[in-house]
Amino acid sequence: MEIDPLADALPPRYAIESDDEDEYNPLTTQRADQVPIVTIKIEGQFTPGYPLVIASGPAGDFWADGAGLGEQQGAVFVNNIQVGSLFKPSSTRGVVLVSEATTALPLWSMNEYANDVLDRLQPSVISILDMYSVQSYISSELLPMHEAPVRYLSLREKSLDHFHMFAPPNILQSTSAAFMSAINIRTLSSSHQNNAVILLLPSPEIPRAAPSKLSPNRLSRPSGDQAWPVEMMVEVNERLFEIVGAKRSGTWALRGMSAGSAFSVSKKRQNLAEVGEGSMYI
Repeated sequence: MEIDPLADALPPRYAIESDDEDEYNPLTTQRADQVPIVTIKIEGQFTPGYPLVIASGPAGDFWADGAGLGEQQGAVFVNNIQVGSLFKPSSTRGVVLVSEATTALPLWSMNEYANDVLDRLQPSVISILDMYSVQSYISSELLPMHEAPVRYLSLREKSLDHFHMFAPPNILQSTSAAFMSAINIRTLSSSHQNNAVILLLPSPEIPRAAPSKLSPNRLSRPSGDQAWPVEMMVEVNERLFEIVGAKRSGTWALRGMSAGSAFSVSKKRQNLAEVGEGSMYI
């Protein structure tokens, strides 16, 4: 059989009919990448059984900057890359995990990360802070960004004043969801009914897809118009510790920014929201 030397590949029929296994077969599928091995390492000394507050992603990073958590007491590493920072604030008996502040976990590592943290800390109750996309949130009531509420999701029936339920058919696909799933499985297999609540800050951004690979310093911090109003953060800060029964003294105040300037940021976001978040409008 004659072969065109200028062709990009051998003719498919030739490859299929050939008995030589060493010859190129265009119908052979590429072997899928194997799921990487996940190695979790948790540093620091922590007594099991304490309430746990998890602040995740850009929302968690922004909250942590004004929460006055004190000196870092530990860290969580995934495949030798730091993903979480652990704190034991002196003003409360709870433990705080600031997770994925600078990097995002791939889907293949979320469940093992969540389960290892829970196995090590064995929290009595958990509250989680994350965010949801206002643009992609499915609801019968359309709200502009500056009116979007803080939403919440709880494993057990619970009502939080001033906050709205994160209702079906909306779903979470972040590491926060992995924590909730892991806690729910533990609750079903145990006589002790642990509870977990997620508080979700409204975000004007479309949710980012989880990366396929884990790499450090992947995320950028919210700044300027992406910041959340200080009055919202003060209430969220109180609720995070109230939910786990670990109320603390003091209030939330963004470092390097007075209460007045923080409020001006929220007013600027409101003005942008009134004209379509800075995009085209009629």
